[in-house]
Amino acid sequence: MIFAYVFSSKNVTYSQKQVLNKHELIYLAEKYAAKKANSQEKLAIDIFLKKMQEQEVYSFVNLDQAKRDKIFRGIEDKIQLKKISRKKYWQGIIASAAVFLLLIGTVLPSLILDNNLTQVAAKGEKKEIELNDGSRVFLNSGSKISYPKNFKEDRKITLEGEAFFEVAPNPEKPFRIKSGSIETKVLGTSFNINSYSEGNEKISVNSGIVEVSGLNNPSQKILLTKNMQLSFVQDDNPKISKENSANYNAWTKNIIVLNKTGLGETAKILENWFDVTIEFANPALRKLTISGKFKDENLETILLSIALIKDLQIDYKTPKNIVIREQTENIN
Repeated sequence: MIFAYVFSSKNVTYSQKQVLNKHELIYLAEKYAAKKANSQEKLAIDIFLKKMQEQEVYSFVNLDQAKRDKIFRGIEDKIQLKKISRKKYWQGIIASAAVFLLLIGTVLPSLILDNNLTQVAAKGEKKEIELNDGSRVFLNSGSKISYPKNFKEDRKITLEGEAFFEVAPNPEKPFRIKSGSIETKVLGTSFNINSYSEGNEKISVNSGIVEVSGLNNPSQKILLTKNMQLSFVQDDNPKISKENSANYNAWTKNIIVLNKTGLGETAKILENWFDVTIEFANPALRKLTISGKFKDENLETILLSIALIKDLQIDYKTPKNIVIREQTENIN
């Protein structure tokens, strides 16, 4: 669906929906500029341009503000036809048609013609999403998924960040997730994918069977079952391990599990969970590892625990900007 419009006169209200593809829109705009459009086609263009303004779609066009203002002043002049002469009327049509074609070429392919839905969990929040095939997705902080509107027919998801999936079985329509440089394929199972950093993805299976392949080498397929993990570390060969997968999706229960986790990775987890920035006074501190489990703990308690265990010091430049440094002795 590209756009819909409703208008009324004193005696009648008229409602009509237009379903047009990109080529039909271009054809309509060209007719409009050539003075060959009928009244309904002219109205469709007028309403379309007005709706583009109201929805502020033009803010996505890669032009500076001065150029955008100039272009859309031209559209406004076109919409208010009663205020200008007949000569300027057709000049406005041609100018508006040019703008219309510009919008089609730059904005419509990525926005109006996009049949995907996007769900985002911002830093500091988590989100549970139920898909229309019955599957559920738990999005971790700082993560995003995109998927088709007709998901029942096309079960494909793109993931950025981390998510736990509970997939509704459907042998005829496999469930596929593209995350970073890998694709995960399942029929019905539950599993966790961490792909905050492309080339450093990790999949952990809680139930069922999962098939994983690299996008650069799709013929190489690896099957995982319950309590198996598959790790990709940059250009190294993927590594398979086996441990309790509940630890990998503990975050869905608001639990942070650290198992010989580097402080650099730990800092990234805390940044996403609490929407803060964590710096290290000495980059070497990032390589220190820590183990522990924190359930429903606030940021201050977690950082204090890390500082005590590793003999570190936590400095707050602001409530949202934190520095971890080596402990220094106080001199009286």
